[in-house]
Amino acid sequence: MQSMQLNTPFLAWGMRRLIAGRAPNMADMATRSWEICPAESHTCPPAIHLPDALDRVTALSPWRDWQTERRFIEGSMIEHAATCAHLIEDVDIAGAYLYRGTARMQAGFGAQQVLRRGRGATQRLAEAHLVSNWAGSQYFGIFLRAVLPMELLPEVGAPAISVVTKPYEHEEGYREVLSMPRPSCVTAARVKRLTLYTDFGQNASKAARYAELRARLRHTLGTPLPGTRPAGVYLKRGNTGERRHLVNEAQIEAVLTALGFDIVEPAALEARTIAQRLLDAPVVVSVEGSHLAHAIYPIAENGALVVLQPPDRFAMAFKEFTDRADLRFAFTVGHPAPDGFSVAIDDLKQTLDMVS
Repeated sequence: MQSMQLNTPFLAWGMRRLIAGRAPNMADMATRSWEICPAESHTCPPAIHLPDALDRVTALSPWRDWQTERRFIEGSMIEHAATCAHLIEDVDIAGAYLYRGTARMQAGFGAQQVLRRGRGATQRLAEAHLVSNWAGSQYFGIFLRAVLPMELLPEVGAPAISVVTKPYEHEEGYREVLSMPRPSCVTAARVKRLTLYTDFGQNASKAARYAELRARLRHTLGTPLPGTRPAGVYLKRGNTGERRHLVNEAQIEAVLTALGFDIVEPAALEARTIAQRLLDAPVVVSVEGSHLAHAIYPIAENGALVVLQPPDRFAMAFKEFTDRADLRFAFTVGHPAPDGFSVAIDDLKQTLDMVS
């Protein structure tokens, strides 16, 4: 049984914070910050949808706002933030948190606690590059489309480290398919020179790294044999993540099967098998959610995501990816139903016709 240890970096930060009365951003503590890829503007294409689809939206995902969503729906100029590096000296890592002076940043998964379970002595690292972030440590979809690309930044040197991340069933399999070894997970350390990355912008660097990951996957899996590729794939959400219950899913699956679609349930399969069955699919249909990330690297060039949107949790998060990966994005919005939502078969068929 692990012993409990006092979280001294947290306590020291709390005392400094109490005295100073302020808490700056961690990046503000940088000895040096520099730009890896500049900010840029990019005109995105409009989303593909039926004229009346938006009439059924009753609420957005809590992580989204209408001003942003409308830009992606209608097609407009999008501002993409720069990718930057920040060198910060004398940083303490304790669990999911970083501490430096009066600055604190959650970079991983888990609560901040005065007492932590002991995991060995505190490491002393002269140099490290942090390639994990809070969102990617919490959500598998963000891990695939944000954390793995971050690990490909040309500035990342040795040692590349992560902090505590939620365990993902498919992480190891995708790392094998993409030839990306897992960085060392550091739970308690004092780092003399720690480099952090600001990398949320969908800029040219991010687009290049998406292309690199798509190429790596094909290098590992090869090319599907002629005539073996399905007309499309229906990606089942299952019971993972936030509840989004498609009450007529069996009917949707029957219709798509009749159209030549393969039905893929990630929760029941290994990562390599999922990627193989999605490889070069021209269309992927699925309920909105993190599980859509299974499709982003295997889907065909110029392929289309067709997203079935719950009317009370509408979100365009994956269009940010498709726009920079030269893919297409379509959606239809469901109808409220007891215990979930339903999607009209005619709406689905018409939407599929629009991407064919």
